[in-house]
Amino acid sequence: MVKYLFWLTIFLIAYTYLGYYLVLRVLTMFTRKGETSYDQSFVPEVSIIVAAYNEGDVIGRRIENLLQMDYPREKMEIIVASDGSTDKTAEKANEYTKHGVVVFDFKKNRGKAETHNDSIILAKNDIVVLTDADSLFENNFVRKVVLPFSMPEVGCVVGNLLYMSSETNISETETYYYNNLEYKIKDMEDRLGILANGTGACMAIRKSLFVSMTSADDTDTYTVLDLALKGYKIIFAKDAIAYDIPPKSAKSEFKCRVRATSKTIVSITRSIGLRLVKNPVLFWNVTSHRLLRYLTPYFLLLTLVTNCLIAGTGTVYKLSLAGQALFYLLALMGWAGESMGKRLPLVSKIFSFCVVMLGMFVGVTKGLMGKYPYSHKTDDGLA
Repeated sequence: MVKYLFWLTIFLIAYTYLGYYLVLRVLTMFTRKGETSYDQSFVPEVSIIVAAYNEGDVIGRRIENLLQMDYPREKMEIIVASDGSTDKTAEKANEYTKHGVVVFDFKKNRGKAETHNDSIILAKNDIVVLTDADSLFENNFVRKVVLPFSMPEVGCVVGNLLYMSSETNISETETYYYNNLEYKIKDMEDRLGILANGTGACMAIRKSLFVSMTSADDTDTYTVLDLALKGYKIIFAKDAIAYDIPPKSAKSEFKCRVRATSKTIVSITRSIGLRLVKNPVLFWNVTSHRLLRYLTPYFLLLTLVTNCLIAGTGTVYKLSLAGQALFYLLALMGWAGESMGKRLPLVSKIFSFCVVMLGMFVGVTKGLMGKYPYSHKTDDGLA
């Protein structure tokens, strides 16, 4: 029984990080999806919402970036929604009201979900672009992200978020992962018509389809899944490019993973629940792309424990235990290097992986207990 559990966890880890990707590759080989011909004359009125909490240092840069978009200014409403900021976020944003920027200065810090609920209702236009204060758009982002909405069956368009490394071990690992593997997975899911997760820093939705969220939810999880389950298309606009900087330190990476994982677990289990189970394709997608990934630290722990129990039953188990011991030893070396500010390419990547796993472990545990950070105050990294 223990041996079966050992090999099961090995299989689940392999499937999560390689198998799902390979399945998508095989399926896309049989998909002859060409470039969709969108109506290039489609230039709708758009509302752009920047949800911000204590972003006084960057809000001016963010607004300037949006004002420089290659999009008719008269068709673009720029909204800064200050979520109970205690710094000069709202004050600095108000300096741009002369350029038509709208500022919603919410006095109480309630979290991004509640901020989006109120802001989207108050937005003037049906197509709403959601973004963060520390993200930046390429000049043609708005034009590219709204184009798919020329098709009425499209409910959400997800932009292509690229991470810019801050030249720390943690950020370089995140940058490589999201700019390569995650990009390829989203692109294949889009080709297969099964994309079911968004990117909070750069996505667009139809206001008329938006459903208010609980404080546990985020638009990139709940809103996207809600629309997909209702039969609307979720499009990955890979040429609608935005930029962000991933967490720079192990501490910020850990906090980010705890936040993102706990909120996603709560959102999927409580807000989506049985609706997802009743849709086999989306259930497979969400389980493979997100839930199994979040459960990986549990699989790793089970692999280690079961391997210890069966190590004396064969050479292969002794070798696998030695391999795991070496892996975690290298992670400790990576931690030591991080503490001393040393760049150790391989061991630093292993350490970064373990930080992610630890954050997910805590996040899943909190999520299953119904605990999650509701406020922007704990939003310290990737969404």
